[in-house]
Amino acid sequence: MQAPATSTKSVKEEVKEEIPVDMSWNDVVTQEKLDDSWRKYSKNYQNTNPRLYSILDNHTPTLVGEKQLKILLRNKTQENELLKEKSVITGFLKRSLKNAHLTLDFEIASSDNAGPKKAFTVADKFKLMAEKNPALMGFKKEFGLDLE
Repeated sequence: MQAPATSTKSVKEEVKEEIPVDMSWNDVVTQEKLDDSWRKYSKNYQNTNPRLYSILDNHTPTLVGEKQLKILLRNKTQENELLKEKSVITGFLKRSLKNAHLTLDFEIASSDNAGPKKAFTVADKFKLMAEKNPALMGFKKEFGLDLE
């Protein structure tokens, strides 16, 4: 006696699968459902495309209105990477959320709200720390410290 076959499709297969979007789909989309679908989608690229995975993982879309999704990005490079995948992403979200009327837009954050500053050099790190604690500048001058 054989056990009945079960569906063990991975999310990756679901993304690649070309199930047509039914234009009558109009389920209500919530931010919670959107976040769940986004996590499922981004996990597909964790091992195969780390750059895209990083962008997807760090920039989740927000629901604007009932059918518009917006992603706030840090720079044009991230936008270009996501533009290459936009139709695949949108198709997945439409199928996953059962809403054929979703739209996806990207916005590049201005430098004022681009998120926390990142320091890569020793001088940049010291500058960021000194902004948080101005006494460090006094110590640097008083003890004649030099940044390597």
